[in-house]
Amino acid sequence: MLGENLVKTRTGTIHLRSKRYFFINLFTQFRMQTFFNHLCGTVAAAYITTSLVVAAVRWFHMCRPFDRNPRYYYPGRPFVTLSFLSALTLIPYALFPEDYDAWFLARLYFLPVALFSFTLMLSSYFGRVMAWKKWKWPILLAGLPVALCLLGALLCAILPGTQLRGTALPGIVLYAMGALTTGTCLTAIAVVRMWAGRFDPDDFSNPADFPVTQAGRWVVIALVDMALCWTGALLNSPGALALVQLVMAALSVHFVLTALHPNRNRPVEEETSAGNVPDVAAPAPARRPLPKKKQAEMLAAIREVVERQQAFLEPHLTLQDVADRCGYGRTYISTQIKEQMGGFSAYVNRLRLAYVEEYQREHPDATLGEAIDMAGFGSRPTYYHMRQKLEGNGQASRDCREASRLQAVASRK
Repeated sequence: MLGENLVKTRTGTIHLRSKRYFFINLFTQFRMQTFFNHLCGTVAAAYITTSLVVAAVRWFHMCRPFDRNPRYYYPGRPFVTLSFLSALTLIPYALFPEDYDAWFLARLYFLPVALFSFTLMLSSYFGRVMAWKKWKWPILLAGLPVALCLLGALLCAILPGTQLRGTALPGIVLYAMGALTTGTCLTAIAVVRMWAGRFDPDDFSNPADFPVTQAGRWVVIALVDMALCWTGALLNSPGALALVQLVMAALSVHFVLTALHPNRNRPVEEETSAGNVPDVAAPAPARRPLPKKKQAEMLAAIREVVERQQAFLEPHLTLQDVADRCGYGRTYISTQIKEQMGGFSAYVNRLRLAYVEEYQREHPDATLGEAIDMAGFGSRPTYYHMRQKLEGNGQASRDCREASRLQAVASRK
């Protein structure tokens, strides 16, 4: 009887009952590991679904009346949509989370690829806002090796068998591409912060043309995204990566509802009305005064462009636009407008206010909203804000607050 209850092993003799418990425990661990792997795959599938929904919302949905000018209110929309669609490359990991090549694909996606995708969105959005056309080539060149590595990892995950196990190549590629995209993202953040620091409302006829508050919000999201991507890569754990995916999915929903919402003018108007943004730029370095004749010529050119050609009716007219059309330097144009008209924003918006009154006299059946649109104001709250600022009208102040409240209610619906 004793011999039937014993079994010989390389390390000694154990009871058959212990061996049976050993296999039961091994089977239980295997089932738990399989369940955990499938749970991680399910989280990846949820992340893919969330990204696809966000991409669809960003591409197909535009709030009214912002859909009339999507290039202004939704800058960089194709790049934003493409960045969220890149989550489709995680499908092999969602289907086969226990596969080593698919696991490397997931790690590669959430460090260099996801980080580069956000850098692309950041650069395309603010590059379009600031009309800076040179952003594309540096960003796209930095993304080329990332795209090649992603395609290679995707191919390895699709092919049968295991191609990458036992080699040092995955770690080298992961951290090298992670360092590259981190540097690119930090550079993009520095450029956006530089733009925000140089913002001067007197350079714009519409104070909402550069979203200062929006820039700060994007920078915070970029830093959080960077921390999450590196956490998932360094921990090298499916559980940690699953938590990163859940947090990033929630951030994507928050991102499309807030940071990508066309609320460019509301934050800036609130800041200007609260007095947080100065009405005039810091004084430029002293320059030699122009001859009187040259000043008269420059002033005539300004009036020709802004008043006679009615450039003030353009909603997003900037000081640089006027300088380019006049053929003079921006600093000289700015100096003349400040000395003779009280500043660019005040000059243009006084013309717009006068145009609203003239339009209503000539078109008695037209609504105030139509007159405001025709005059070049970006929104009704902007009109009331400028009217209050330039005319000091108490009723305009009350109308401005009411229009801001109605616009906020409409944006939530």
